[in-house]
Amino acid sequence: MASKNEDNLMINTRLMKITGLYHLLDSRSPKIFGHNVFKCLSVVQMSILVSAMIAFFLNIFYFLNDINTIILYSMLFTSDLLSISKLCFTIVNSDTIWNCIQMTSIDDLSYKYHDRRILKDGQMKSKLYSILIMFMWMNLIISWAFVPLFVTSYFFKAEVENKIYNYRFNIMNFVFPVTDQFYNDNFMIYYCIEFIVLILWGHCTMNFDVLLMSTSITFKYQLKTIANSFSTFRITRNDVKNNRTKIVKHQNESEMMFDFKSIIYDQQRVIENMRNIYRVIQPVVLIQLASDSLIIILLSCIIMMNYFNSISLMAAMNLRLFAAESTFIFHIYVICYLFNDVNQQKDSINFALYSSDWTQSSVQHKILLLYAMRMNNAENLRLQVTNNKIVNFKMFTDIMRTTYSILSVLEKMCAKKT
Repeated sequence: MASKNEDNLMINTRLMKITGLYHLLDSRSPKIFGHNVFKCLSVVQMSILVSAMIAFFLNIFYFLNDINTIILYSMLFTSDLLSISKLCFTIVNSDTIWNCIQMTSIDDLSYKYHDRRILKDGQMKSKLYSILIMFMWMNLIISWAFVPLFVTSYFFKAEVENKIYNYRFNIMNFVFPVTDQFYNDNFMIYYCIEFIVLILWGHCTMNFDVLLMSTSITFKYQLKTIANSFSTFRITRNDVKNNRTKIVKHQNESEMMFDFKSIIYDQQRVIENMRNIYRVIQPVVLIQLASDSLIIILLSCIIMMNYFNSISLMAAMNLRLFAAESTFIFHIYVICYLFNDVNQQKDSINFALYSSDWTQSSVQHKILLLYAMRMNNAENLRLQVTNNKIVNFKMFTDIMRTTYSILSVLEKMCAKKT
């Protein structure tokens, strides 16, 4: 990708370069022994996260009598697995993602009368959303990282061979094979180890989400631009109130047909690009929605149990759980909201075709327009969870409704035990 064209890309290339995602995808990045340096570093990063995931699994055995801690480790295990999946899919499909990114330029569409201001708006929103998603995860990382530095009076207990060990509260509460006295005396060393794991987790999570948000917004505004060109095609009235409408006068029939075919070609290219990206991200998005839902339920369970164990909801350890839960809820909302917008924009193409000034056009143009409408009806591209469920805003409400039902049952169970 030529550097001079980077400013025209819909994605936030500057942010991607800061996080290393750009160089991870770029085949021209520096190499070591013939392999992309950033891919090699990502493999190391993934190995550390896999080690952390194994540690979460093993640590569960130290707390078999503490259901609250088991739920916490299960939540961390699920979140870690999700982050590893994101990084793995990005590395494996880096060439496909890179080629798709090349088609996100505001100059990529071939029809010369497209309203580029719509794409400029999309470019700005794409960059704002990517910064928002970065801020969202950074806020979560900060809240989890700094709470243990202020909560010095809380200890978590591990029972091993009939002995009770009291370890100081940490970021993820790894249980290391050392005595509690040694752990507490060298707390900052173990704190730094967990802090590094947290940063690596956040880096994987943020990178994929920036890519996901940017591509979905790009598709929405590319389709919106195409729909606008279809709806204003051959309009020559002077009473058009929409200041985005361009008055295009074609000199002859062949020029008009060439322009109309150019718009159809642009639409086909965008749809093909969507299909390639969906093929890559669909498994990750499905894992992500399922994992986020499970994490929300587990976090709610921990908060609920803390409350019934007389731990104030305003305690620092509960506040960071609230921060995590609200982050994951917002994360699901953004994903469903953006893909819902893409679906609606794609469905609006036929209405845009019908809204054009086709009644005064030639028979050839009418036939081509009819074929274009049939093609749109046949193309049912959606990001689907199952054959009957697609990723849209309704899915978000369904997830929240199911989550609420499960939590209501658990709340009644906890109330009965107390």
